[in-house]
Amino acid sequence: MEKREGKEGLSLKYRKSQFSEWYNQILQLAGIIDKRYGSKSFFVWMNYGYEIMLNIKRYWDKLFRDVGIKEMYFPLFVPIKYCEKNLDWWEGFKDQAFWVKGAGEKDWDHILRPTGEPAMYPMFSIWIRSYNDLPFRIYENVSSFRYETKHTRPIIRDREITLWHEIHTAHATKDDAEKEVKLHVKLYDMIWKKCALYPLRVNKPKWEIFPGAVGAIEYYNLMPSGKVLENGSINNLGQAYSKKFDIKFIDKDGKKKYVWQVCTGNGARLLAAVIGVHGDDKGLIIPPEIAPIQIIVIPIYNNDTKRKVIDKAKKMWRKLSKKFNVEIDLRDDVTPGSKFYDWELRGVPLRIELGPKEVENKKLTVVRRDTGEKFMVKEADIFKKLEKTLSDIQDNLLKRAKEMLESSIKTAKNEKEIKTVLDKKCIAKVYWCGSGECWDKIKAIDEGAELFGTDLKKTNYGKCVICNKKTDIIGYVANTY
Repeated sequence: MEKREGKEGLSLKYRKSQFSEWYNQILQLAGIIDKRYGSKSFFVWMNYGYEIMLNIKRYWDKLFRDVGIKEMYFPLFVPIKYCEKNLDWWEGFKDQAFWVKGAGEKDWDHILRPTGEPAMYPMFSIWIRSYNDLPFRIYENVSSFRYETKHTRPIIRDREITLWHEIHTAHATKDDAEKEVKLHVKLYDMIWKKCALYPLRVNKPKWEIFPGAVGAIEYYNLMPSGKVLENGSINNLGQAYSKKFDIKFIDKDGKKKYVWQVCTGNGARLLAAVIGVHGDDKGLIIPPEIAPIQIIVIPIYNNDTKRKVIDKAKKMWRKLSKKFNVEIDLRDDVTPGSKFYDWELRGVPLRIELGPKEVENKKLTVVRRDTGEKFMVKEADIFKKLEKTLSDIQDNLLKRAKEMLESSIKTAKNEKEIKTVLDKKCIAKVYWCGSGECWDKIKAIDEGAELFGTDLKKTNYGKCVICNKKTDIIGYVANTY
């Protein structure tokens, strides 16, 4: 297959063999973002990319609100005195902070928020007084700012983390917090399904979680580069933060107690995973349930048939728009073949081709973006057939994502086998004793490799891939972003 020429003379690279180049170019060619903003690792959301993200955001907004999690908004400026309430957190983020001061002010006494805790929890300590105030369950849609010094990647690793949500909850008991974690898992399962993605869900090693927290569940997507993308986390904070920020309540017996907390967050990396997991050498493939344009109508005509075909295409566009997200391509200076290319590049799930024969026979030619299948549909059956086909595309993309992940997890019994698995752009599944020493040795096997999490379930005993100690912990090793 030849490389396909895109906008501004760029060539769309091969997705699997040149993923980094493919990814960077598709963001521009498909109108997802524009990276040419004059500040490193900040970008402009273009309308098409922003509309995809807004569809995802509208869905998580509805999910959260339906279970009683209320939306709020907190300032982006965080006073240093708030940051210093949790010195473990502050030491971890101080060097990544964007510091702020006003014109004429002497001291840099604020930072732009890198995470929500220092901005939100001082207010929790004001609002929460009694067991009647619990559970306290809120979320916000917001940007976070971190002065990344590593190699940045748009939407994957940026200095402004945009279109991001954070859920923060407070509870009277440990059991209540654990129930909240399970609820968040269910909510995230629904978000993944909406995006037709199938992530690997893991427990984080204890030294990788927030200081003092009980534990964390994190999600990862395997990208065509062979690297895994961390994509959301659900954190059981225990009482670690409530003790730092003095978040107490008076229980039914009149005793003061610290609350138990949960925080959960994710955002635009969902779109990064959609792009990487579903795309192909032609461009994007957007799942129908989050697609701003589900169907593109393309009239095909010559000078003699132009008026009749365009009139019919407009009529069909208006008809279908009552039920689907539909656009019509009426550009007169672009060939049908170029139009096909443009909309394939942008990943529109279905294309309707309408020419003189279709008008005469009262049928439509429909093309699926995910499989390339082309078929005819009678006008009388069009709504029913399109609805079913869009549902089939959504299901097929989820099935393919699941198969891709599962087929890419390979068991490794020693360091050499780990290296072999990583060289194949796969995830190594290993037994691990749980020690930091063996974890460090696994990291040293390959540059960028990491045991990024452990299986949520205990399994039969095996031998640690490094020290041969008997263990029932399964770990996952891959190169990471």
